[in-house]
Amino acid sequence: MKKNNLGKLIHLKKLCTDKNHFQMLAVDQRPPIFNLITDSTGQSYTYSQVVECKRLITEHLSKLATAILMDPHYSLSNILEFNQSKGLVITLEEHSFIETQKGRYSRNIDNWSVEKIKKAGGDAVKVLAWYRPDADKESIEHQQEYVKEIGLECEKYNIPFLLELLVYPFKDDENHTTEYQEQKQKKTQHVIDSVKEFAKDEYKVDIFKLESPVDSSMLEGDITKETEKAFSDLAEATNDKPWVVLSSGMDKDSFYKCLELAYTNGASGYLAGRTIWLDAFKNYPNIEKVEEGLKNASVSYVKKLNELTARNAQSLDTFFNNGFKIDNPEKFTKDFGGFE
Repeated sequence: MKKNNLGKLIHLKKLCTDKNHFQMLAVDQRPPIFNLITDSTGQSYTYSQVVECKRLITEHLSKLATAILMDPHYSLSNILEFNQSKGLVITLEEHSFIETQKGRYSRNIDNWSVEKIKKAGGDAVKVLAWYRPDADKESIEHQQEYVKEIGLECEKYNIPFLLELLVYPFKDDENHTTEYQEQKQKKTQHVIDSVKEFAKDEYKVDIFKLESPVDSSMLEGDITKETEKAFSDLAEATNDKPWVVLSSGMDKDSFYKCLELAYTNGASGYLAGRTIWLDAFKNYPNIEKVEEGLKNASVSYVKKLNELTARNAQSLDTFFNNGFKIDNPEKFTKDFGGFE
């Protein structure tokens, strides 16, 4: 292996179970939490309310996770003391984006960087990049360059790059929305071609966080041959890079089926949020009932996901064994240099 990848491997190992699977909890959501507060109270959300929601999720569910995904504005800056997982993934991208008729443009959170994530103790940098291979040329080029620059920074600071890809509706699409939710009637090929692009070595992605290649409605009832093939094609598109599955707020049964299909095709775990904990907030702002939902239904569901992951997910044993293997240890130590 390349000597300057050791740091990345050590960080990735911290995000895994003893069997080298990923069971990661997301509390970095911003608009989804803003919306649940506003919808429940009929008033604009406050900073303290957002922090409170993230704290409740972290306090009750992080003990079942191998790692937690936090944002710097609300969670990282307030609730680290409540985290009971061993790994820490930190968000880099701003939740708001520029949208044109046929494109979206991502950017970093102001005054935030890969270097600062590493200095803050992060074990991985997470970036969500909105992407469609049929978007306008300027948007495609911007998103590609944005991801490429982050990949270079992650290599410079020896921290894993976790890339989340989401397809999205154009402004003139029937189901257009700027909400953080699964695109209705998305095209499977758009998802697969997006992954193929960023699986190229030039982007330096270490692990993918991927959505279902089919609409979640296709995961209800019997699974078709077309759906099975979509997951197989998705796995092939990753170019053998480790990948986990995101939940995009789909219902619990659909996400479980999504994981079953993903694990059959080589996924190594999940990084999920709303599907796990959103139901518990239906009684917000009644905190007592929210906690009851988190302690019971949410905990039960996470345990079910973890059991499935332990049984069926692709272990990264070989990945780590090969990565940590040093052919000539004495020479490696003698010649070991800095990270240019």
